[in-house]
Amino acid sequence: MKCWICGGDANSGEHLIKVSDLKSLFGHVTQELPLYFHTDQERNQPIRGIKSDKLKYKALLCSRCNNERTQPHDMAWERLSTYLRDRQPPIRQSMLVRLDRAFPGSVSKSMLAVHLFFVKLFGCLIMENNIPIEIEQFSRSVMQGLPHPKVWLAFWTGLHHPGIKHVGCSQVETAQWAGSVAYASWFYVIDKVAVNVMYAEPGERRKGLVHAWHPLSVGKYVRIVGK
Repeated sequence: MKCWICGGDANSGEHLIKVSDLKSLFGHVTQELPLYFHTDQERNQPIRGIKSDKLKYKALLCSRCNNERTQPHDMAWERLSTYLRDRQPPIRQSMLVRLDRAFPGSVSKSMLAVHLFFVKLFGCLIMENNIPIEIEQFSRSVMQGLPHPKVWLAFWTGLHHPGIKHVGCSQVETAQWAGSVAYASWFYVIDKVAVNVMYAEPGERRKGLVHAWHPLSVGKYVRIVGK
C-alpha cells in the first residue's frame, strides 16, 4: 500500500480519534480499564490500549507523513480541542468564540494547521471508503501546507450525552451528481465539542455551510453551531 499523501511506502496507521483527545477524556486505557468501541456492524468491542488497530484507519500513511510532516497540524488541533472543551463559560449554541484566546498572536497559522489536520483525516476516509472525491488536492494541501479550497469546518456543541464520555467519527454522507461528489459531510466528536467537516464544490448552498469556517476567510472568531 502507498501513502496517499506522498506516494511512499505506507506503514503507519492514523488514529480515528487523536490520541491526545482519547487520553484527555479516558486517561490510561488498560486491560482492566478498557474503552468500548461501537460501529454500525458491531457494538461493545473492548479496546484495551490506545494503540489498538481498531482505533486506526485502514488507509495507511508513511511514517514521515503521519508524524514529522503533519505533527504541527496534530498539535494545533490538540490545543484548540483542549481550549474549546475547557473554556469557561462553556461553549454553547450561537456563541462567538475568540480564536486568539487559543492561539495568541498566531490565529491564521494555527487555524490553517487545524484545517490541515482535518484534511488529513478526510483523505483517509476518502481512500478507505472509495469516495469519489479527487484525492490529489488533499495530498497537495498537506504536502505544501496550503488550504484545501473545498474543505470547510463548522464547530458544534450539543451532540454529546451529558454525564457520558463519548468520542467518535460519523460516516461520510455525500450528495453526488454524475458520478462525482458535489457535497460531503461528516462529524468528529470529542465530548461536548464536535467538528462538522464538509467538502463543497463551488456553488453549493448547503445549510451546514452557513456558519462554516475556511482558512481563506479566517478572523478571530468562530460561531458555535448546535442542534
